[in-house]
Amino acid sequence: MFDPLSLWMQSSLIWIRLFKQQQDFYLQFLGKVAETIPHEDAADLAREAEAMKDMLKPAETHASRKPAARKAAPTTELASA
Repeated sequence: MFDPLSLWMQSSLIWIRLFKQQQDFYLQFLGKVAETIPHEDAADLAREAEAMKDMLKPAETHASRKPAARKAAPTTELASA
């Protein structure tokens, strides 16, 4: 007798296994790529972080600045003839 539920379950399991195999391959690939990336040591990271502190300005200095008053542009009146 034809059982649609068991047929559907079998086909679903095939797709689930295929999807899992693809995920496993992708994660293994990412792991291999990550192994080839050169890693910095802690001293290099600390030096880079200190350099970034000097480059970045604290938000307080930007907020405490007052906008300069804008001077009015000189108006020129057209002489009507």
